Amino acid sequence: MTNLLFPTDFSTNSTAALDWVRLFAHKTGATITLLHIYQPMIPDSTLPTIGDPGMGMIASQEIEDISRQQLAALATKLQAESLSVNVDWRIGTVDDGILEAAHELSADLIVMGRSELTTFFDRLAGSAVTDVADEAKCPVLIVPISSEGQSVRPAQVHTIAYAMQAQTTQAQVTFQTESLVEAFDAQLVVLTEDQLKNAHADLIVMQLYPQSGFLDSLFHPNHTSALIGKSDVPVLVYHEQK
Repeated sequence: MTNLLFPTDFSTNSTAALDWVRLFAHKTGATITLLHIYQPMIPDSTLPTIGDPGMGMIASQEIEDISRQQLAALATKLQAESLSVNVDWRIGTVDDGILEAAHELSADLIVMGRSELTTFFDRLAGSAVTDVADEAKCPVLIVPISSEGQSVRPAQVHTIAYAMQAQTTQAQVTFQTESLVEAFDAQLVVLTEDQLKNAHADLIVMQLYPQSGFLDSLFHPNHTSALIGKSDVPVLVYHEQK
């Protein structure tokens, strides 16, 4: 892993996940690309305009400027910790922007925070995380975040649990965990899905297999998305190479 992509909206979710970004960057020597996707405010033309319509444009520009400043400040902070950092500021939708950036930058890993999905708005934010995990071509690390905005688990990797599935081969397990075990000097345990419930691990690694159609999704639901939604352990998702 030499190119690590960290999408941030400067919320508590992304702030808590930053410790995992630091950990992976320090252990692997990867360069961090800080990504912010700016979504400009679009006025509703069906509503009556109150006051000077130009004020909305000024406010939007101020928010844009603040987001650029926050991104630059975060980069400076991480560089002061002897980390290699680039910044990428874009306009667009969050999940599409992350996927496009990952493709253009040839990212080796995307790191994202996920809330406990306890409210409607949390679920909206969480869906962007699972969308990226489903669609990204590179591995995605999903870090669970508590309702207080803290990482549920400390940023440390002593034990890695690999979630074995029927399609998974030993070669895949080795390929996806060998460098991690070496970088973190960690212990690897290979577990079935049922065993994961009682696993005492710092990181779960698993393969995402694409579904072939409606019947496949009906009888073989996406276990990775389900695990991401309920796990209090960070989940590293790999994707089947096409």
